[in-house]
Amino acid sequence: MQRGSGKLVAILILISALAVAGCTEKNNSAVNTSANTPTQKGLLNIKSYAVYYGQDEIDKLSKYDLVILEPDNYSKDEIENLKANGTIVLAYLSVGEVNSGRSYFNEVKDCILGKNPVWNSYYVNVSCKKWREFILDKRISHLLNKGFDGVFLDTVDVVDVYPNMKKDMVDLIAKIRERYPDIVIIQNRGFSVIDETAKYVDGVLFECFTTRYDWKSGKYVPWSGDNLEWIDDNARKLVKLKEKYDIIVLTLDYADDESLKEICIEHAKRFGFIPFVSTIDLTTLPS
Repeated sequence: MQRGSGKLVAILILISALAVAGCTEKNNSAVNTSANTPTQKGLLNIKSYAVYYGQDEIDKLSKYDLVILEPDNYSKDEIENLKANGTIVLAYLSVGEVNSGRSYFNEVKDCILGKNPVWNSYYVNVSCKKWREFILDKRISHLLNKGFDGVFLDTVDVVDVYPNMKKDMVDLIAKIRERYPDIVIIQNRGFSVIDETAKYVDGVLFECFTTRYDWKSGKYVPWSGDNLEWIDDNARKLVKLKEKYDIIVLTLDYADDESLKEICIEHAKRFGFIPFVSTIDLTTLPS
């Protein structure tokens, strides 16, 4: 099943880091000054987007206004080809966890706080100087040099595991904006800090907005009861932040049948959000 340089390990890394972050039941668990750049002006006009951690599929991806990709799976030429078609291309970037399969793991392992036993990834101390320097000076610079328009910040929810890091997470995101004022920044969830980070980002992605994947049964399950109420409360909060800061709100859901996909899409549209529905491995695109 391995294909090219990304291989299966890249898929597993992304599943562990993004596909389930914040997707458990709730009981378990300065003004953006860069909006004058052409890419960010275009961001407010997007109608469609995709999250894709597979390889290839350039033709399908070029049909979307914005795509979030696993950066190790694409060459600079492929990224430039996508951008030439008018697609805004963002790179996945985990800011709160690191997986041992990443090429830079040994470089930042001194910043590890503990292990996420479910996903075999490691929580990172966001205040660790080595980690912050790596993110700010190396990783983002590498991604931009490869041609990406910006970054998708995942694992912001590490602050729910380590609440004492909330201030450091807000500061890191603020520093990313300060260091790279012209890039596109999309944040995944992070609702406990979103009131403070919204002014530094161009958008928020609400993962598991309508559904979650039940790993025991292998089925996609819609939220209900208190969990759905919590989701809708946060959705209303995002509507207000969207109006206040001119940010976009994206939703990411998981489903494998058309009726459930339609429920996901309609739920997102009810709040004026932009939906995308995929399978849990995020390696498939709608035909």
